[in-house]
Amino acid sequence: MKYNIKTIYVAGGCFWEIEAYISRLKGVIQTEVGYANGITHDPTYEQVASDKTKHAECVKVNYNTFETSLEEIIKEFLKIIQPSESPHHRLGIYWHDPKDAKCILRLVNKNPSIEAHELKGFYLAENKYQKYLEKHPEINSNIKIKMNQSDNLTLLSYQVTKLAMNEEAFSGKYADFDEEGTYVDITNNEELFSSKDKIKNDSGYACFTKPINPDAITSLRDFSYGMVRLEIRAQKSGIHLGYKKRDYYEINSAALKFVYK
Repeated sequence: MKYNIKTIYVAGGCFWEIEAYISRLKGVIQTEVGYANGITHDPTYEQVASDKTKHAECVKVNYNTFETSLEEIIKEFLKIIQPSESPHHRLGIYWHDPKDAKCILRLVNKNPSIEAHELKGFYLAENKYQKYLEKHPEINSNIKIKMNQSDNLTLLSYQVTKLAMNEEAFSGKYADFDEEGTYVDITNNEELFSSKDKIKNDSGYACFTKPINPDAITSLRDFSYGMVRLEIRAQKSGIHLGYKKRDYYEINSAALKFVYK
């Protein structure tokens, strides 16, 4: 895999909601939440929330230009943002590289509610706010993401497949399931894994030695929580499935449906 890492900063309201969505886009290498374009140095969350520092809650996005583009990231960002009257929840896209300005201004020129200018300063938020939605899966995000009506997802399946949040170990209905049949993508019924390749271990997840068709899945490097993992997604739908371990695939039950043989 070739790498050319670039950075863009996006502000779209509550930063942990935006981070959870943006972090799982193809080609996004790393995301961090923080405070941008204010008038004070190194503010706290409470100070920013008071609107006295004039910072915007913001997400720093590092992405690989060999896998995605600035335009693709901005288009995804524009799908999920909503105007806010709160100054620290204002909308904005801030560039560090002047070469990015033309693309950004072209995409937002018809939306006056979005700030678009050079980054003037960015301070990382406190550690407890990094990956906040993953740390608190009980929270129901207000982000409205367009999904196919056929998805018909529960809240848990939505969080797993769309936000890659992962179910708790041993909580999935297929973790200890032992019937003959096929496991399919919950959103489009594409065949992914066979019961013939299902194995038992202590991971607490549905585990398989291989997919039915290797072309039906794709893998991405995941750098969350300071680790390097190999995330597994369905090729056609793009949903998060789980992770590739050394000799097996560890899959969330909430991303699957079972079809009896």
